[in-house]
Amino acid sequence: MKELLLRTLTGILLIILIAGSILLGPISFLSILLVIFILAIRELGSLFHLKPVQQWVVGTPGLLSIFLVFAIVHFQWNPMLLLFPVALWTIVAFQPKLIQTGSLATLWVGIPLSCFLALGWIGENKDYESLIPLSVISLIWINDTFAYVTGSLMGKHKMTPKLSPGKSWEGFSGGILFTLVFAWVLYSITGVYNLITWFTFALFISLLALLGDLFESGLKRKKAVKNSGEILPGHGGILDRFDSLFFVAPGILVLLIVLKLIQ
Repeated sequence: MKELLLRTLTGILLIILIAGSILLGPISFLSILLVIFILAIRELGSLFHLKPVQQWVVGTPGLLSIFLVFAIVHFQWNPMLLLFPVALWTIVAFQPKLIQTGSLATLWVGIPLSCFLALGWIGENKDYESLIPLSVISLIWINDTFAYVTGSLMGKHKMTPKLSPGKSWEGFSGGILFTLVFAWVLYSITGVYNLITWFTFALFISLLALLGDLFESGLKRKKAVKNSGEILPGHGGILDRFDSLFFVAPGILVLLIVLKLIQ
C-alpha cells in the first residue's frame, strides 16, 4: 500500500511537470525533453559502467538530434541537417566499448524523444500545437497505470515470467480497455481526427508500450539490476518510467505521417 501511494504521488508530480511543459509552449517542451534525455543517458552510462566523458560521447548524437529536430520543425530549417548526428553516431559506432551504449543512446532514447518533440508540429499548420504530444503521453500514462492496477488486482496469467514477472495478460487487457475508453474521451473533447483513428492510437500505444517495457526489462535482466535508477520514488529511474514512450513516440509519428499521406 505504501509503495502504491508513493508511486501514485510521484506519478501525479510527473504528470504536472510533463503536461505543464507541453502546454506552456515549445521552449518548455524542448527543455523538459533535454532533462529527460540527460538523466536517461546518465542511467544508461551507469548500467554499462561508463565514465562521465564516455557518457557525453555516446549521448552527443542523440542530444544533437533533439536540438536539430526542434530547429527544423520550429524554425523550418533544412531536414538534411539530421545527417549530422547520424554521422556522429557512425563515428561512435567504431568504438568497440561504446558501440552498444551509443546505439541505445541514439536509437532507443535520442531519436524517440526527437519524434515525441516533432509531434508538436504534426498538425495541419506549421505552428506548435500541444494536443498531439499531450494526448499521446496521456494515453501512455492511462495504459501504464491501469495495466499496473489491473495486473496487481487480477493478474493470474503471467505473460513473460522470466523476462518480466509482474506482467500479466489481465494487466495488458486492462491497459488496452482503459486506453480505448480514454481515447474515446479525447475524441469527444477535441473533435480532432475520427473515432477509428483515436482507437488506432490507443491500440498502437498499448502494444508499443508493452514492447518498450519488455525491451527495458530484458536490458535490466542482462545487467542484473531491478531498476535503472532511483530518481523517481515508486517508479525507479528515468528509463523505467519512460521506456513506453521510447517505443510509442516513433510509432505514433510514423502512423500520423502515413495518415496524412493517404488522406
